[in-house]
Amino acid sequence: MDDDKSCSSSFSIGKSAQERGLSYVPECYVIPTSHRPSLTPEVANVPTIDFGKLKQGSHERAIVIQEIRTACCQLGFFQIVNHGICQSVLDEALASASEFFKLPGSEKAKFMSNDVHKPVRYGTSFKDGVDKIQFWRVFLKHYAHPLADWINTWPNNPSNYST
Repeated sequence: MDDDKSCSSSFSIGKSAQERGLSYVPECYVIPTSHRPSLTPEVANVPTIDFGKLKQGSHERAIVIQEIRTACCQLGFFQIVNHGICQSVLDEALASASEFFKLPGSEKAKFMSNDVHKPVRYGTSFKDGVDKIQFWRVFLKHYAHPLADWINTWPNNPSNYST
């Protein structure tokens, strides 16, 4: 581990601060105060979209689709309620993802790529040499729909990842 607390493009894929287990926050992760969001905003309007209405008829479905479109175009995010996914399924998915990120770097490296079009990709939010501020994030992205077309490309380790 080097002693460079300022960092540059020294954190390439697979060598991020979290993967190195650093005991400090490198300067390249520190967002200037003037660019930080308020921790106490006057208003926090996050659109909540009821997916249960998608099955209530064509008129309601059209409204929900428009709500999704508006949220994506105006904010880029929204909260979903009544999605019909059992809590146990969500818990198991998060547990499997957590196990993946605990794997040794060599295992995760099998999925490293800067190619955003790869169906399975492990990486960071870095754009080496481009971004002045890095985001403390490592991710695994994979296609999932239709599931039968993509599940064969998912990680085999941990063994419960695709079960």
